[in-house]
Amino acid sequence: MTSTLIWAITAILGTSFLVCAVLVLTQRWHGRLSLDSDLGGIQKLHATPVPRVGGLGLIISLLIGIAVGHQLQGQTYQTAVLLLLAALPVFAAGILEDLTKKVSVRARLLASFASAALAIVLADAQLTRLDTPLVDDLMMLAPLAFVFTCFAVGGMTNAVNIIDGLNGLASGTVVIILAGLAAMAWQTNDMLVMKLCLWGIAAMLGFMAFNFPFGRIFLGDGGAYLAGFWVASCAVLLLNRNPDVSTWAVLLSALYPVWETVYSMYRRRVVSRVQTGLPDQGHLHHLVYKTIRQGGHVPARPAWLAHGAASLVLWSMVLACQLAAVYYAHSHMAAMLAAVAGAAVLTLLHHGLSSGNRTVVLGGKVAN
Repeated sequence: MTSTLIWAITAILGTSFLVCAVLVLTQRWHGRLSLDSDLGGIQKLHATPVPRVGGLGLIISLLIGIAVGHQLQGQTYQTAVLLLLAALPVFAAGILEDLTKKVSVRARLLASFASAALAIVLADAQLTRLDTPLVDDLMMLAPLAFVFTCFAVGGMTNAVNIIDGLNGLASGTVVIILAGLAAMAWQTNDMLVMKLCLWGIAAMLGFMAFNFPFGRIFLGDGGAYLAGFWVASCAVLLLNRNPDVSTWAVLLSALYPVWETVYSMYRRRVVSRVQTGLPDQGHLHHLVYKTIRQGGHVPARPAWLAHGAASLVLWSMVLACQLAAVYYAHSHMAAMLAAVAGAAVLTLLHHGLSSGNRTVVLGGKVAN
């Protein structure tokens, strides 16, 4: 790594750590706005109020990285500026929800699409192929490619928020996915995308020092949206700049959050016939957590230990996806088969863990 990159990563990691430390230590002053006090939420697994403004650590640290890159005349900071500008709508919507709890799901979803559109305009982060017969012909139509990219980036932005239910799960998943994307970028000698991935990893690791395994601070919607948007943007830039990298390999890299989003919509709307936006405890991470917390005939394990163990289990699956994605980065068919196999494994695991259990969603309805 170049000295500029080392300095930027160090600055980002250190800033993220310090900002999160300050937020944790001063929560009695800002807690009225920042604490996640909704302990009775059907999807919640924590027992004490926790600041949910970790996104501030992420965005401030990335801004410091930009300043360092500019000062040292690096080449990554220009693209990072454009991505952060594009991320402003969805980050603002998320952090406003964290502070006020009054931003609707629809408004946040629209903000994610707006950020995706800005990334296309400002940073040329647009999908032009899906490496799938016939579908690629449709992607040659610029308006359709634009809309699909907005949908894909917006979906990934929200997907990270959906898996943000255990200490360290979402942040660790993002770190592992970015590492996989960085490895694919390194394979193709795309240093820009690799460095952007490393920037995101550094920002997330500083936050994780206070999030895993004890959960002293949460990403919140602002942090989860920013992290998801950063992952999605790096993925799209990797594909747009490197035609030899398979779209299926990149999808395989992000398989877990993508699968969780799609499957949650299916089981709520099709299987249980409830609204897709209603929170519940039927996500895979909920089921793994409950299994570990109450597993076997031993006394219930401490919540923080169950959080950490469940996150480690799911991280191992995400890591397996990265290894396959990097290995099959240039093989469309192999990457596609691996993605299908991975989705099947996740689905079977969900069915196995949820067998015989009832999942209660908001409003008191029961989903089997």
